[in-house]
Amino acid sequence: MVYDVWRGRWRLVVGDVESESMALVPLDEGEELADEPMVDHESNLMDSLELATTILHRLRPANSHELGQMVFRNAVASGVLLMALILFWWLTVTVFASELGSESAIDSLIFSLNFKWVAALVPTLVFTATALMKLSRERSQPWPGLFAGSMLILALFLSIEPLGHLTFGGAPVVLMLHSARLFVLAVMVHYCASMFLDALLLRWVHDLSNEFDIFEFEDASGEGQADEAALSA
Repeated sequence: MVYDVWRGRWRLVVGDVESESMALVPLDEGEELADEPMVDHESNLMDSLELATTILHRLRPANSHELGQMVFRNAVASGVLLMALILFWWLTVTVFASELGSESAIDSLIFSLNFKWVAALVPTLVFTATALMKLSRERSQPWPGLFAGSMLILALFLSIEPLGHLTFGGAPVVLMLHSARLFVLAVMVHYCASMFLDALLLRWVHDLSNEFDIFEFEDASGEGQADEAALSA
């Protein structure tokens, strides 16, 4: 039996056999309750298993072998998109900038950024928003989703701003190419980041499956949810 007094810890100990009186004896500073680390470990383990189950429900690998193949496919696809993104940005924003009308681009209404800065900011916003959306969905946290939505709206505004100048400001028609380039960059960044983050999550689940039977836990969780749904119906 344990009794907590103020900020110190005290425990009840029984006296000698002839006396049934009990006394409060303080615990040493380095002495901890034996069950507290075990409770924390079990809680962290259950959180990890629930997160792994959520990932398995979303991505649907059939077994551990397919899980490893999904890591490979997502990693390769994200690498292909990453290099395509880098080459597209380099060619369209720097090498052939004058041919595509970058010199005639109107500065953004936000901090008077030129087109090169906007072309760098939009992919950064989309990448950060994609990572925050993954965090919000997998961990069921509202704040990352809030910031992700705000960043996506800002990236969308920067992408369609050249069209706004074209429509309402009498800007040259070449500004349509600016919006097209920004949209292509945003889409490529989103899918590249999404697939790479899925590869990281699947790799984490694969490592966890080496210690625990994740698929058996996932099946048991799915059966429990089905039973609850049938009872509620």
